[in-house]
Amino acid sequence: MIVAAPGRAPGRSSTGALAALAGRHLAGAVLGALSLPAVLVALVAAPVSAAPALTVAGWERRRLSWVDRRPRAHLPHRSRLPRLLAARAALGLLTVGVLGLLGAGLVVAAGTLAGAVSGGPVAVFDAGPGQVTWATIGWFALPGLLLLFLSISGLGGIGWLDRHAWTALARPSADELERQVSRLNTTLADVVEAVDTERRRIERDLHDGVQQRVVALSILLARAERTTDPQEQQELRARATAETRAVLADLREVTWRIHPAMLDRDGLVTALESLRDRTPRPVRLDTPTRERFGHATETAAYFVASEAITNVIKHAHATSIEVGLRRRADDVVLTVRDDGRGGADPTGPGLSGMAARVAARGGRLRVDSPAGGPSTVEAEIPCG
Repeated sequence: MIVAAPGRAPGRSSTGALAALAGRHLAGAVLGALSLPAVLVALVAAPVSAAPALTVAGWERRRLSWVDRRPRAHLPHRSRLPRLLAARAALGLLTVGVLGLLGAGLVVAAGTLAGAVSGGPVAVFDAGPGQVTWATIGWFALPGLLLLFLSISGLGGIGWLDRHAWTALARPSADELERQVSRLNTTLADVVEAVDTERRRIERDLHDGVQQRVVALSILLARAERTTDPQEQQELRARATAETRAVLADLREVTWRIHPAMLDRDGLVTALESLRDRTPRPVRLDTPTRERFGHATETAAYFVASEAITNVIKHAHATSIEVGLRRRADDVVLTVRDDGRGGADPTGPGLSGMAARVAARGGRLRVDSPAGGPSTVEAEIPCG
């Protein structure tokens, strides 16, 4: 048994929900028509650059998700973006035609009704005063309602085709799934190797830095304990205090290279700013956004920035470094550029470790380092 709420007629909420749904579909169709120029530009630019296509695909995903209130988690694969844009362009042109037909019908209906009420001339028919009557409206009512029905049905059909095209192109094919599985297997092996390399680096840093300082500290303390000369004892204790500070500084440096606490607390941009301040070479940051991107994504991006800057300082003989961070559709793009001598080997332990860390998040690492420089390392990492 269904009991209506007091003061509310049964079915009113359903009618309101249906009206809201129809309004969203109409607004979605209008937005799809308005985005047609951007779709055409992205389609033309697709063979040269995927960036416009990714941006437009992100708009389309948000538009479709808003229309039917069904979130769409992923963009279609890059290889399918031209087909998606072509389908969107065709449907956009069809939407423009249907909306134009609907608009023309509404103009004719409004002019006819105004002529019948006022008895004046009707410009859309080139009719003189008194020529458009209520009988004229009666003759045009049925064709007009039929046109309205067909236009609304056409917009609904275009919306269905829009959503169906997105679903069909966003779903990976069997070949793509097979390639993803193969890539994941390779990535897993690379991640294991990268973790092992990172472990050996940490062991080397502790052995060559912290451990040597701890040994020196223990020797100083032992000498201070054995000596009977108060002045020498005071000097040894002062040296031990300085060595203790150096040990703590080395430990902080090692922990920062592993994972800075600031990254979790304050976000990626703040951590990059701190990394810039700790770098002995000039580093320019280009970070127009302070958006948070998720723990795993920010960790991978920070690791790439830290390792890339370390490689530049050790091998590139660069005088300046530039780090850029921006969002591109559903990805975070981190770029590290330097004016060094170039010639970086993508298969080396540093760059291959970065590539493995990025691939583990489903991203890609690109290295452009011609002999003589400059060099660019770009990591594209999915958000979340």
